[in-house]
Amino acid sequence: MDKVVIVGVFDFVNFHLCKALLNKGIEVRGVQIETEENEDILVEKRLEIGRNSNFTEVSVKDLTNKSNEKETIVLSVYDLYMKYKENVLQNDFMKNHFLYEDNWDQIIIIVPIQLLGNEIESEANVFINDVINRKRNLNKNIQYLYLPTIYGPWQPDTFMFQHSILAGMDKGKGFRGMREETNDALFVDDTVESIIEVVEEKGPGKYLLQSGEKDQWDLCAAFLRIIGHPSSERTVDRMEDDIIKLTVNRSIPISEALTKQIDHTHRLYS
Repeated sequence: MDKVVIVGVFDFVNFHLCKALLNKGIEVRGVQIETEENEDILVEKRLEIGRNSNFTEVSVKDLTNKSNEKETIVLSVYDLYMKYKENVLQNDFMKNHFLYEDNWDQIIIIVPIQLLGNEIESEANVFINDVINRKRNLNKNIQYLYLPTIYGPWQPDTFMFQHSILAGMDKGKGFRGMREETNDALFVDDTVESIIEVVEEKGPGKYLLQSGEKDQWDLCAAFLRIIGHPSSERTVDRMEDDIIKLTVNRSIPISEALTKQIDHTHRLYS
């Protein structure tokens, strides 16, 4: 994996993945597909990675006009879904160029665990199922990485954790409702390291990243003093037979990881 294209590069998980790849000396071309509501936050993210010589921000047109035979391409359906932006998946670029052309060397799709059972009706599920059906007989190198709740710096306020932090600063907005899965939770830095490991070392297939421990979401909520939270959109109670479960190594305690998120939020919004 020498060259990577990230679609939605300034979205939550994608942004951390981009930084991790750049730290490993991997060349990244990033395209933003207009999902960031706050222009100031977008500026901060551009400043954080824009000085790295291995990063280039490109337009959608640049991607559709270039041969991509030796590039890995990444799309985080997870980020779009958690920000209520999955309608982006139905635009002309996604339908006609991003995945339906066969000139990418490797395709990585990051998916919320809620979509595993195909029980949620959403444009995200329509898109994933369409990709699976179109690529089934092409023997393409496609990896689907399913994630539970991911937390850490830059988490959007559509997650309960970030909403709670902002509310404590009197910066919060109305909560749109519980969309995240509450059976498990992973720190974003650990998650992107595992994603890179899967991409580099594993073959095509479906992978579920998990903590391997009980009540991780509840432990995070307890640290943030979240009491009486609403139910999640769906509790995952069964997995498809072809899912490969992988345990993510935890680098720091929950308390330290969430403190990083709290401190970052205070610096950003104060």
